[in-house]
Amino acid sequence: MNITELAGTIAKEHGLSRALSARILKTALDTIRNELKRGHLVRLRGFGTFQARKSHGKLRAKFDDSKNFFDIQRSTHLK
Repeated sequence: MNITELAGTIAKEHGLSRALSARILKTALDTIRNELKRGHLVRLRGFGTFQARKSHGKLRAKFDDSKNFFDIQRSTHLK
């Protein structure tokens, strides 16, 4: 599933236009991204916990439920 499909599902389930649901979803994801960039922990109860940290010149991100880390190069923005 991609962002467009997710926005379509949100629109259908809540009786919103696809454009409005896409803007709401973009705002939510941008907020999560910005908080991670600031070094804050993002905890979404029932979904997962996100955190970003610097490690060996790279930025490491982790999705809490999977217990796996993935590396993000410093020149790459969190998306």
